[in-house]
Amino acid sequence: MSAWTTFTRRTDDPKLAWLEDQLTAAGILSRRYGRSFHAPILEVQKKDLDRAWDILLPVDDIPDDDPQFL
Repeated sequence: MSAWTTFTRRTDDPKLAWLEDQLTAAGILSRRYGRSFHAPILEVQKKDLDRAWDILLPVDDIPDDDPQFL
């Protein structure tokens, strides 16, 4: 089993829930594990980190509460 690693610390809902759905659809396991000052901490398996970033990068600069994430 691969180790978990931090993926996001500043992404909040509804964008975070959208991201979790996208990761699941891509077959990438994720989990909320604690909370930073800004938002829940989302972790992915280390082996999947690059693939996870491929999903997040295109929307990374869009606000977390943008209607497209509802």
